[in-house]
Amino acid sequence: MKKRFVVIGASAASIAFISKLRAEDPVCEIICISGESEIPYNRCFLADFLSEEISVEDMHLKPDDFFVKNGITLRLGTLVTRIDSGNNIVFIGEEQVSYDYLFLGTGTRAAIPKLAVDDSISAMFAFHTKADIDAISRFIKSYEPKKMVVVGAGLNGLECASSLHDRGISVTLIEGSSHILPTQVEGELALHIASIMQDVGVTLLLGTMVQGISAEQGVVSVMLQNGSSIQADGIVFAIGSVLNSELLIGSGIALSHGSILVNEAMQTSIPNIYAGGDICMVYDSATKTLVKSATWADAMLQGLCAATQFGSRSRNYPGYVGLRDSYFFGNEFYACGKTVGFDVQVRTVHVRTEKGIKVFYLHNEILVGFVLLGDISGIAQYKQWYMTKKTIEECLLV
Repeated sequence: MKKRFVVIGASAASIAFISKLRAEDPVCEIICISGESEIPYNRCFLADFLSEEISVEDMHLKPDDFFVKNGITLRLGTLVTRIDSGNNIVFIGEEQVSYDYLFLGTGTRAAIPKLAVDDSISAMFAFHTKADIDAISRFIKSYEPKKMVVVGAGLNGLECASSLHDRGISVTLIEGSSHILPTQVEGELALHIASIMQDVGVTLLLGTMVQGISAEQGVVSVMLQNGSSIQADGIVFAIGSVLNSELLIGSGIALSHGSILVNEAMQTSIPNIYAGGDICMVYDSATKTLVKSATWADAMLQGLCAATQFGSRSRNYPGYVGLRDSYFFGNEFYACGKTVGFDVQVRTVHVRTEKGIKVFYLHNEILVGFVLLGDISGIAQYKQWYMTKKTIEECLLV
């Protein structure tokens, strides 16, 4: 009798799981339930889509006919409301869908701060889903804004600001921390990236936060904690994400701070339930500590490894690598390992090249993290050094 697999969420981990599972088992029943109305897409391309460098088809993780050709039921715009793990059932409102195995790839949603906001404001957006980008693009085409505010100077905020700048819009970027990319870089590198942005006309407001938003005759007023205010045509929040973990309450699945705990097979505390992607807590491959899963490549690998548990040769997830990549204002950006907030003594090595800057962090001559801006040559070697934890000589970094 063929088994039924239910997949909640159409995330990177989910699609990797589905694709590999179908390759391993051509006859099992697969049902994928997604709260979004879009064909599963790559969130890494949101900025490229906003800047109109790629089409919507370029974002799709699979061709439109993939699900039909592979006999996969894809239910879009559908929310699972409860998991009954004791009876192997998920609920969609009153509808019950049974399963033999369940895979959770519910991911995250945009974090939106609680603010004093005028209800009449329509020019307020998030930067997290394709639907968000569609809304921003419609606004740009309809109203031709000259100035917009982006809140949050993490990787998402910089990508959003870069895309808006590419579309000819003047951008003011607001960040509560004292420098941009506060969880990725610090010191000289943070100042260098800030200067790149300021050179192209981006206004940076650091060390302050948005306190309230109002609108009058199409002009948005953004009130800041420091008592000042700025006017713009629209505002985009790119301050991070929140786990979609409400569904897990009462499910019996073991959690840590809202994240699912999994083993090397991506199996949860309930044997027939697996998970992958942002919703998980996994072991860092280098430090062996539990960390939140947060990168696209790792999510894909987690989904693949989970699916192999149902094939002839299982493959365990080797652990989180934490290689973060981005592109903003004409510069490629890669970071790996720990790059800020060190609790041990580290030696920092800055290397300037014709194309950019490389920063390496060494503890007892072992590479514990690195950041590449503009020049990403040597990244494979640096990643290997980071993973193997061998001592290296500084001359090899120059």
